Amino acid sequence: MSKEQDQIFFRNFSLALGVIAVMMVVFFVVAQFAASDDEAEAKMRSVKVAEVTKPVGQVTAVGEEVEVAEEEAAAVSEVASGDVGKTIYDGLCVNCHGIPAMAAMIPQTGDATAWSTRVEQGNEVLYDHAINGFVGEMGMMPARGSNPKLTDDEVKAAVDYMVGQVDAASAGASTEAAAAPTADAGKTVYEGLCVNCHGVAALASMIPQTGDATAWAARIEKGNDTLYDHAINGFVGDLGMMPGKGGNMKLSDDEVKAAVDYMVQQVK
Repeated sequence: MSKEQDQIFFRNFSLALGVIAVMMVVFFVVAQFAASDDEAEAKMRSVKVAEVTKPVGQVTAVGEEVEVAEEEAAAVSEVASGDVGKTIYDGLCVNCHGIPAMAAMIPQTGDATAWSTRVEQGNEVLYDHAINGFVGEMGMMPARGSNPKLTDDEVKAAVDYMVGQVDAASAGASTEAAAAPTADAGKTVYEGLCVNCHGVAALASMIPQTGDATAWAARIEKGNDTLYDHAINGFVGDLGMMPGKGGNMKLSDDEVKAAVDYMVQQVK
């Protein structure tokens, strides 16, 4: 066999191997498609069989039907009740309307003073601001609290819940106002709340510490009414800020005043 014949042989042999390799790849791809089609068909067949053979009813033991009925009734009741508003509030609204540090910009839940002018505008206005968003003088309300998945009814339910908390707080404040605070009320409020800022020496450069006559002198000169106003409604000064009612909107005005009186007494 000549050299030229050898070259022709090897060329033909290589071409044959290439054709075989290509055919193997084609067969493999075809087999894969066939297998996937069979698998999909089998799944569809299983679904159809399950649908045709599923039971038309379910046997419930004596006594269980009562529990099932009660669970269904509870579910319906929860949806129909005001719990929807509370659920939306606890899961979203509380992140802004439940942060006392934001009281200067955002009306906090239960703060009758902050909500009074808003409530006077009527529910339709509150609904519109909550659903479509609103930009005011102190801040802004993002549409649907930045959750576009909420329905109009869910947003309205959350608004109703917050307005309801204002009514409840007002009723509670009226009841508390009927009874004058005791002599120890100021000390009690101070030790349970105010001490967390006015009793921390490390904060002395920003917050007047209880008993520090120098820090309190200029403040006391302004008079008790000014001190009461700052403590109840909040105040932003050159060095720091005082959140309304120390961040606890459940305190009555008289309780806050008693706490102020107690701190002033510690200076004198």
